[in-house]
Amino acid sequence: MVPRTASRPASGALLSCLGFPGWGGLHLILPSRGDPPALARRLQLCMAGIGAPDDTPCGQAMQAGHLLPALLRRHRDLEPLDPGDWPWARETAMAWPLAWGHRYLLVCRWGCAHPLRISAWRRQREPGDWVRLCEPVPLSCFRERFLGAQEMTRATPSPTTIKAMAPTAQ
Repeated sequence: MVPRTASRPASGALLSCLGFPGWGGLHLILPSRGDPPALARRLQLCMAGIGAPDDTPCGQAMQAGHLLPALLRRHRDLEPLDPGDWPWARETAMAWPLAWGHRYLLVCRWGCAHPLRISAWRRQREPGDWVRLCEPVPLSCFRERFLGAQEMTRATPSPTTIKAMAPTAQ
């Protein structure tokens, strides 16, 4: 493991996935490209591969349930974290590897209007010092925040975009 320096920030991350049907809690190491825009791109590619979202809560939940298998199929560099290496099970903050610059919690909740929610943290100076980047938000909000409108591809523009495109009254 290469030590992290001030000029070279950590690029890996930990992605914890909970509530996905047929899976227990799964903790994945993103060995590289673990910053929020890179994770948002990964998730966007997987969601696009699953298909267009169904507007019904049941349809969205069905699509959400397929995200984790799609993520594992598409991104072969993700590594499951062995339960013996879970840093939160240890007493010391030093248990968090310096290679992880970010942490994410992706939760699939059936029966919700937005079944996929994600939270994000960024490492600060100390090994166990984490700062929250975003509260639990719907996955679509996370992608919009970290990818921006220019990288998002969708069939229907957001209400903000529609309002901006509307002709002004003369």
